[in-house]
Amino acid sequence: MGPEFWVGIAAVFVSGGAIGAAGTLMAQWVVRKIGGDLGGPTASASFGGREVDLLRMEMSDLARQVQNMDARLEFQEQLLGGSLQTTAPPPRLDRVHESSEGDAPPTG
Repeated sequence: MGPEFWVGIAAVFVSGGAIGAAGTLMAQWVVRKIGGDLGGPTASASFGGREVDLLRMEMSDLARQVQNMDARLEFQEQLLGGSLQTTAPPPRLDRVHESSEGDAPPTG
């Protein structure tokens, strides 16, 4: 049984959400440690310095956009949940005193 089998078993047990991403990184690390260099291209060989800088700029831009969307969503959740008031409620109406004959409609 090769390292791919054990990595596959480990990936099955460590799947889902952020744990799945950590499990994937751990599995890649284990394969590199056990199998040595698999002959795949490395980041420094496949990308030049300019391409890496462009990717970093794009990732920082995407991170900023996600943070903006998160802030907007949080604001909308608070607005819809009632924790933020956009306008003051109207003033209460004065209670009309009932006459002795009872012809005034009840208010309330």
